[in-house]
Amino acid sequence: MRQIELDASSWTTVLDFYAALLAALGAPNWHGMNINALIDSMIWGGINAVEPPYTVRIREIAKLSKDIVGEVELAKRALSEARAEFRRSRGHDVEVLLETAA
Repeated sequence: MRQIELDASSWTTVLDFYAALLAALGAPNWHGMNINALIDSMIWGGINAVEPPYTVRIREIAKLSKDIVGEVELAKRALSEARAEFRRSRGHDVEVLLETAA
């Protein structure tokens, strides 16, 4: 499975999280910077240059503000839930993981 590593040590806003993630996925410049847009492109696919299977690993998360950590955790939960919905509706899995490391 493809591994995408993101270094969060310089992130100061939630938008920095989205900008780094979307750039790593090769998202088009019209891609939304929100949870719903992530679900559409990462789980349902056909939008980003990088398609599943892959794991995104965010390092240095312990140094981030509470707001950024909250958004990353929300994204992790939402992607996991959307992945389960994809399995139920399509009958197979889409291998997309979002992980964090201190």
